[in-house]
Amino acid sequence: MVPERDFAELKATVLKTVMARRITLGAFSAVALIVIFLTKISYLNPLFYAPLVWFLLTFPFKYLIERQASPTGLHWAHAGFFIVEIFLITGLIHLMGGSEWIGIVFYIFTVIYANFFLPELQGYLITGLVVLLYSGLVILEYSGAIPHRSLFPPYEAPYRNLAYNLTTILAGAVGVYAPLSYTVRAFTEIYARKNRELRGREEELSHLSRRILSAQEDERRRIARVLHDEFGQILAAVKLELAAGGDPARAQGMIDRAIAQARDLAHSLRPPLLDELGLGPSLRRLGRMVEEAGGMEVNVEVGLSGRLPREHEGLIFSAAQEALRNIEAHARARHVEISVKDEEGVILLTVADDGVGFDPDAIPGLGLRGIRERVEGIGGRMEVSSRPGEGTILAVEVPYVGDENRDRR
Repeated sequence: MVPERDFAELKATVLKTVMARRITLGAFSAVALIVIFLTKISYLNPLFYAPLVWFLLTFPFKYLIERQASPTGLHWAHAGFFIVEIFLITGLIHLMGGSEWIGIVFYIFTVIYANFFLPELQGYLITGLVVLLYSGLVILEYSGAIPHRSLFPPYEAPYRNLAYNLTTILAGAVGVYAPLSYTVRAFTEIYARKNRELRGREEELSHLSRRILSAQEDERRRIARVLHDEFGQILAAVKLELAAGGDPARAQGMIDRAIAQARDLAHSLRPPLLDELGLGPSLRRLGRMVEEAGGMEVNVEVGLSGRLPREHEGLIFSAAQEALRNIEAHARARHVEISVKDEEGVILLTVADDGVGFDPDAIPGLGLRGIRERVEGIGGRMEVSSRPGEGTILAVEVPYVGDENRDRR
């Protein structure tokens, strides 16, 4: 599954190529018009109406692209346009002299765009079709199966023919290479922007890694403090109580508290119920622990038809746990709703509270940033929506195709 953000960016980029095509073809049409005017060539000459027809094709193509709702549909719509474009170009090349002139150059933008934007197999398909159609045209004209159409009357040598020279200079050099430079520059900007985003992402990940290492060290200190100050002291007290011949019932109560603390510590790291019984019981236990600790009401609803993979269950549980920690620390909420459900192969977790809310432009805490990285790492997404005084909603979407969903997708 391609994240919605990436699909929207892909569609926007393809739509930018529509504008690039219109600019290049419009420039070529303008150059062709100048050539026709200067050389007195007929306006019915394909040198003029060929790029004009090609230009007009971009309008239904733009409409078709805008209606696509999936990457697969977008790629095939794009490939379909390329195929129509190739057949059109081949016909126009035949009318413009076939192999006699520079007709082979007119495929160049189609091949560049196809291999830049389409998946590898479709890019090879378009390139192979270009080679096949142009070679077929040349062979058919050579064999006499179809008549040869000459763009220029053979009055004299081409280098002494004004129409030929102007057409080659304006249509070939200016009309092709000027738009080509624009196209390459546009693609270079796309790569540059991607590289800037990648560098920013790497810097963010590096900063996050340092913070995660610091958080891990803090977590180790917390666990060590719990073991030493609470769990260890209880066991020491039990030892002293038994050594002094004290009350066995009192010693048993101390041992029970130690066991409860050990279970709470283990549950805060990874609850055993998560491996034994699954996500639902673990989230319900987490909700009860929060209620007992802070007096906040937590309602948990889990609508899953079966078990999830271990990494999915761990990720969903960690996200809910981190959300509850933030709510306890900052939200001053009285009620929290946790919901987990399967919507067409996407596991959706929502955690909603009725607390004080916050500014959505504020930088999220380390815990939520870590969860976001883990979610996006498996192709999912996380959104936090909040407004001051109106509570907060955390939404996590994780792509997952279970046994019951494989036939549906």
